Amino acid sequence: MIQSHFEKLLGSFNKNPYTSGKERKDGLQRLKANILKNRTAIQEALFKDLGKSQFEADTNEILVVLRELNNAINNLHYWMQNKSVSTDILLFGTSSFIRFEPKSVVALISPWNYPFNLTMSPLIAAYAAGNKIMVKPSEYSPATSLVIKSIIEESFTNEEVICELGDAEFSAELCKLPFSFIFFTGGKSIAKKVLNSASANLTPCVLELGGKSPVIIDDQVNLEKVVKHIAFAKTLNAGQTCIAPDFIAIRENQIDQFILLWNKWIEDTYGSKIIESTIYSKIVNEKHYKRIENFIEGACQEGAVLPNEVSKNSTELKIGPVLLTNISWESKIMEDEIFGPILPLLTYNDEDELILKLQKYQRPLSLYIFSNRKTFIDKIILNTRSGGVTINQCLLNYVESNLPFGGDWHSGTGKYHGKYGFLEFSHQRSISRQGILPSTLELFHPPFTKFKILIKNILFKIYS
Repeated sequence: MIQSHFEKLLGSFNKNPYTSGKERKDGLQRLKANILKNRTAIQEALFKDLGKSQFEADTNEILVVLRELNNAINNLHYWMQNKSVSTDILLFGTSSFIRFEPKSVVALISPWNYPFNLTMSPLIAAYAAGNKIMVKPSEYSPATSLVIKSIIEESFTNEEVICELGDAEFSAELCKLPFSFIFFTGGKSIAKKVLNSASANLTPCVLELGGKSPVIIDDQVNLEKVVKHIAFAKTLNAGQTCIAPDFIAIRENQIDQFILLWNKWIEDTYGSKIIESTIYSKIVNEKHYKRIENFIEGACQEGAVLPNEVSKNSTELKIGPVLLTNISWESKIMEDEIFGPILPLLTYNDEDELILKLQKYQRPLSLYIFSNRKTFIDKIILNTRSGGVTINQCLLNYVESNLPFGGDWHSGTGKYHGKYGFLEFSHQRSISRQGILPSTLELFHPPFTKFKILIKNILFKIYS
C-alpha cells in the first residue's frame, strides 16, 4: 500500500514537476478553509490526546498554522521568482540566476507534543514549494492524527498529499522509500533510525529535535519579571515542548527568592491544586508519565531536594511542575532532555565557570539569557552554541515567524518557518546563460598560446 502511494505521488510529480503559483495558492486556501471549518474537532482531539485547553489549542496549534498559511499565501509569488545574481567580471557577457524548484516527493514525520502545529507547518512549506507530500503523524496522538488525515483528504487530492497512519515500525518502512527529502520532528533515538534508513537512498533529511535548553539568569535582574516568563514556558503543555526551559543556571543567593516567586505564579495562574486545573495539560501517556516519575526518583536518590511536594495524579496522567535543588552539573538528570514538568536549579559562581560547564553539553535547540548587561549577554552568546537564542524572555525566537527556526548539530539540522521553510523544501537550481559576446572561457581552451599564458599570469597577480 505505502509503495503504491509513493509511486502515485511520484507519477503525479513527473506529469507536472512545476506547479504554478496559482495552483499552490489554491491548495493552501483550501487547507485554510478546512482548518477553520474543523476548528472544534481540532480542539477536541488535542484535549483528548494531551489535555490541552481550548485556549492553548487555538493559540499554540491552530493560530500558529494560520499565520504560516497567510504568510505563504501572501508571499508565495515573491518566493517563487527567479533570483538574479551578479556576474563575475571574468564572465562578462553572461547572466546567471537561481530557480527555486520542488524537490519531488517528500516525507513529513511529525511528533505528538504539538501534533497539529508540527504537522501542518512543514506541510505548508512543502506544498508552497511545489512538492508532492506523504505525511505520517504520530501514533501517540491518535485523535489529532485522525483529524489531520481528514483535513488533508478534504484539502488535497491523493496525487498531491497523502496522509498515512501507523506506528514506529511503519515509519521505519516509510523511510526506506526513495523520497527526495525527509522532514522529521521528534527525538534523537528515532532520528538516528530515520537517518540510517534514509542513507540507503542518499535521501537528505531535516531533523527538528530538541535538547537541554538552558536558562541563564544574571545576578542583576528583576527576578519577579524573570520567573513569570520561565514558569509560563515550562508549564506550557506540561513541559512537553522541544524548546521548554530544561534547567536553570542561577546564583546561589537567588534560589530562595526564585522558589517563592515560582510558587506564587503557579498558584496565581493555576490555583492551589494545579493538577485539577482545566488549563494545565496532561502527560501524553503512561510510558512518559513513568519516565518523568523515574527522573524525579533518580534525582532524589542522588541527593536532589524537592522544595515543594510533588503534585500528581496517575489516573489523569497529570504531574504538576517540579523544582529540584541541590543538583550537580554531573547529575544523571542532566544527561538527557527532560521533556516534562521538571526544572532543576543549578548554581554557578562566575561567568567563566558557567561557560565551561555549558560547553560540556550538547548544543540545545534554544538558549535563554536573562540579563541587563550587554557584556554578559554577548559573552554567553559568543562562547556557546544553540539553535536559537532568546534574551529576557522565553520562546520568542520560535514565535517570530521572520526568523529561521531549527537546531544546531545535536538539536537538529535545517530550518523552517515562513520563507525559510520554502527554501528548505526547494532545490535552488543554478542556471547560467552565455550571451551573444564571445565566451571568456575560450581563453582557457587549448592550445595555450602566449596571449593566454599572459592572461593567466595577469590573473594570478590580481588574485594573489
